[in-house]
Amino acid sequence: MSTLIKVQEVTKWFGKTEVLAGICFEVKERETLCILGGSGGGKSTLLKVMIGVLRPTSGTVIIDGEDTSKLTDSQWDRVRRKLGVMFQSGALLNSMTVAENVALPLEHHTKLDQETIATVVKIKLHQVDLLHAADLRPNEISGGMQKRAAVARALAMDPKILCYDEPSAGLDPIATTRIDQLITQLKTTMGMTNVVVTHVMESVQRIADHVVMLDKGKVILDGDLDDLKASDDPRVRQFRTGELEGPAIGTTAPQDYLKDLLM
Repeated sequence: MSTLIKVQEVTKWFGKTEVLAGICFEVKERETLCILGGSGGGKSTLLKVMIGVLRPTSGTVIIDGEDTSKLTDSQWDRVRRKLGVMFQSGALLNSMTVAENVALPLEHHTKLDQETIATVVKIKLHQVDLLHAADLRPNEISGGMQKRAAVARALAMDPKILCYDEPSAGLDPIATTRIDQLITQLKTTMGMTNVVVTHVMESVQRIADHVVMLDKGKVILDGDLDDLKASDDPRVRQFRTGELEGPAIGTTAPQDYLKDLLM
């Protein structure tokens, strides 16, 4: 499979604080990449750089052959149509129904008529098994259903890549498994490329084809699940097992609290 995303020597500084330090990896078409790391490791900042919310201080992110470091804001908007994003909170508008939330990208970024938009919305809600909740508001459905509604909205523009920021945050184990199944199903049935920021090892084991682990803004593992399981790096091993004793991946010292907040 061909490479869809290339992250090349990406750094990100906030003032005098280096959050990403020379990040390099590639994402193949139709694979699920899981970006792992402890609090303050840089994974959320990395995702924001990859989707163009933040510009890298140096380095490049190439998406589907386009060097995004050279793009203007309007050109970035075109590239973003290839990206669907499910934010950690879901970011649904409670003043609108689930169907209206899913329709938003289509209404703002296309010239489709309302009848066509309604048809697309039904298709997307069906793909995440939420057609029955179309007329409900986000605060009237469960947390797991809200996450799936956010996935439906991310699918609205038929992106090539779906990005998830902590998709199982705040969910019980059953709802988490359902989200994991949805991520895998979209890859299998639609050929979707998934980029998933997570810290849930059970999810990683269920969905990951490719794993990149960060610590203090640097890549400490770039491989598959076998590489994750076989790594003798004490930071990787501690994250994998959840043991209390060890180097404590991430940054938790008082002097690093600002860095944690920035990430």
